[in-house]
Amino acid sequence: MAAGKEEKQNQPANGVQVDLRMIRPGAIYAYDLFDEYGNMILEAYGELTETLRKHLLAMNTTRLYYDPEKKKSRAGGEEQQRPGVVSEQLRGEMLESAKDLLDSIRDNFNFSPESRLTRDKIDRSRKLVNNLLQEIDDNKDGMFNPLVKLKSLDQYDYAHSTNVSILGALLASKLDFSREIRVAMGLGGLFHDIGKSSIAKDILHKARLSDEEFDVVKGHPHVGYKYVENNPHMKELEKQIVLLHHERPDGEGYPFGFDHDHMVNKVPREVRLMSLCDVFSALVSERPYGTVHSGQDALRLMLNMIHAPYKTVYQFLPGDFRDFIRALGMTLNGGNFFLQPGDLVRLNSGEVAVVEEMNRLFPLNPKIRVVATKDRQPLKRQVTVDLIKNYSSYIANVFEKGAGKAQNA
Repeated sequence: MAAGKEEKQNQPANGVQVDLRMIRPGAIYAYDLFDEYGNMILEAYGELTETLRKHLLAMNTTRLYYDPEKKKSRAGGEEQQRPGVVSEQLRGEMLESAKDLLDSIRDNFNFSPESRLTRDKIDRSRKLVNNLLQEIDDNKDGMFNPLVKLKSLDQYDYAHSTNVSILGALLASKLDFSREIRVAMGLGGLFHDIGKSSIAKDILHKARLSDEEFDVVKGHPHVGYKYVENNPHMKELEKQIVLLHHERPDGEGYPFGFDHDHMVNKVPREVRLMSLCDVFSALVSERPYGTVHSGQDALRLMLNMIHAPYKTVYQFLPGDFRDFIRALGMTLNGGNFFLQPGDLVRLNSGEVAVVEEMNRLFPLNPKIRVVATKDRQPLKRQVTVDLIKNYSSYIANVFEKGAGKAQNA
């Protein structure tokens, strides 16, 4: 009697009841699903896997509830979508500014190699970044959908620089960095690829590059840095973003090929975070090469790029990705988690687990159920662990449905 009374009190107002025993595995709802105590079990459009269904039934959870007035779109927001963190007007102004900036730099490289970036162009860009930061402060709960649809291949560099600038400023604001660093990350994002302006467009737009052409492209951070190195109107952090945004801790980055220790000790944390912004923007955008990914898929791919002791190929330090996903994960995925209950994952220890319950503040440290050893041997007795209580452990890979293995697993 008491349990039934509590169930009635905690289910959503006008809630619709779903009997788990009657649901087929793989069912998808356009609503967030909650248990009788109001805990979210599955977000809208997440798949109700057989693993999750069996687990809930084993825990004597036989019914879930949803609010019929809160139907969500495929993009992840409610039908009445939350406002964007940046206005379309300002984003358009930034896109035009990026075009003007990159085109003028290309003209300099082609026709007057001794010319330098003028103070006027830097000041105008800095003013736009300050306007951007004001809008971010005014729309703290807004979503961000990067510019991804392009009218032409030429537009990619403009849109990408705009996206990275917005992402950098947004990330710095969410992490409560100083105003000076917020501006530097926003401006650094706008300028980060200026070295590409020295490269012929037929190379930049090729789907497949020769080794020689790729070497030319890999030189763009150093070329861009030399272009601004002695400019007194740019901050040192802004110049470091131009130079180091393609370095990675496995030694495969460029232009210097830093190793793990160099990345930790020599590359500023803010630059490493800008690298994450750069990769996310590239993954979700139309490009001359590569696949366009949804925000959620891009974040899951980036998770598979973080360091773990068993990996030889990796692109990000786990602490940097932890900060990135904690600050922007919801903002870039329509207010939803990028991992779901029922996802099969691998920990930095190598053990295999199933996600049971996400943690909003620490998305890499959810509640999990360990199902296999680091040697992939199934456990006879599975163990439930709340990773928030063991912060040195974290998810380092997610296995995609239908894939034989996780990337870098």
